[in-house]
Amino acid sequence: MEDHPLLTALANWPGRVSTQLAFEARGFVVHRAWQNRMIEFCGESQAELLNRYWDEVALETMRCAGKVLSETRYFGIEQKYRSAFLDELFAVRDFVEPPFQTPPLVRGLYEHMKKSWFDREFANSESAFIRMQKRQEVERLAIPTAGWTGKKRDVLPFIDEFSSVHAFKRRRNRWHKSPGGGLVFEIGTDLGGSAYCTQMPLMFRIFHADDAGFAFELGGNEPFDQLVYGSRLYGGGGDASQFVLGIRANIELFDVIAMSLAASQQA
Repeated sequence: MEDHPLLTALANWPGRVSTQLAFEARGFVVHRAWQNRMIEFCGESQAELLNRYWDEVALETMRCAGKVLSETRYFGIEQKYRSAFLDELFAVRDFVEPPFQTPPLVRGLYEHMKKSWFDREFANSESAFIRMQKRQEVERLAIPTAGWTGKKRDVLPFIDEFSSVHAFKRRRNRWHKSPGGGLVFEIGTDLGGSAYCTQMPLMFRIFHADDAGFAFELGGNEPFDQLVYGSRLYGGGGDASQFVLGIRANIELFDVIAMSLAASQQA
């Protein structure tokens, strides 16, 4: 068994539900609206199944430091946690077909994915729902956009603003927070390639100060979606206000995770 202090710390994470509730307490609810929409699509009778599925994917992802693909049952490290529930869903999954080679393990989520892919009217309706949810959140949280032109370097002052209120300290283009237990939470940026943002240029890392080479790394447009389902809707895209909303939301969720893990070390 691989022995990394980070894995020991991550094993104490309290889970998706408490993390999601803490995130929502800060005013972010787009992910919740999407979860409810998926439950409505799949049917209320599937709510318990869906919530357990999202919980177990989150636990596997966190306790394996992101080095797992739950939908394929691939583990990139020796397992600290493997969900028997997900193993069972994988064993009975009989709906893999092109072009969906690694669909979700719940049929209803797969059917939604397929309908969004093949039914343009349905896909447009879902996109409109997402845009409405994000517009409402932008207005409710009074998201600022001054200084945003769409260039990657525009993210730097927004990271400064949104992270400093949670005691992240900047060193060049990295922001660190060490809330206790030896854990370090780092926000970085990917400013390479095109000068303009084609996706969310934020990078997140969690590591232990005694073993900095082994880290839980999260990035791209949906860094936290395996931990809080639906949070990918805060990825890149949309107008300036929605992109800045995504920057703030991802930083806030990262801080929620940081505080929950720090508290779990002291319990």
